[in-house]
Amino acid sequence: MTSRVTRAARAAHARERHVMLELNRLFSTIMFAAVVIMVPWTAFLAATLPSRFRAHNWDVAWVGFDSALMLVLIGTAWAAWYRRQILAMMSVVAGTMLLCDAWFDINTSWDTGGFPVTILTALFANIPLSLFFFWLARRIMLRTAAAVVRATNHGDAPHRAIDVTFPFAVTWPDAFTRHGHGNAAEDPTGTGARDDAPHD
Repeated sequence: MTSRVTRAARAAHARERHVMLELNRLFSTIMFAAVVIMVPWTAFLAATLPSRFRAHNWDVAWVGFDSALMLVLIGTAWAAWYRRQILAMMSVVAGTMLLCDAWFDINTSWDTGGFPVTILTALFANIPLSLFFFWLARRIMLRTAAAVVRATNHGDAPHRAIDVTFPFAVTWPDAFTRHGHGNAAEDPTGTGARDDAPHD
């Protein structure tokens, strides 16, 4: 009886992993298709957009962006203070927004009196800070992956962020993956171990 239940659980787990793989591939295909669509659109913009344009709500745009950046930095500081895993995501968002800030500052202040200050701010503040945030996110990913490997005694710890894989069996909500008698919570690591701990 026990072996029959074990075989059924393994079969259900295999089906869920197959569905997960198909969903991941579908998601990747949609993202690649979006990039393909953006290529001619970007070329069209490059050929038709003017180099100068009278913008409306200039103050609202920049004050709104800087306010959002401040909120992200506050969230990043909170996550670092309380040692939350969300620090990795917040670091990526903060680094990306800092680079966007530098990009638009440099391009919109070109050939103006404030251009030298913009360059100095980008070189000594925005870019170094963004690189630090990206490094921090990478470090969190690698250390988390190493901890999972030690806890599960499964495989080797990756040394590159691009090699870090999901430490759980299913990456999509149960509504997308549940069929048969399997349950993703029974094997969150994909190693056959059951996880009965509560989740947020």
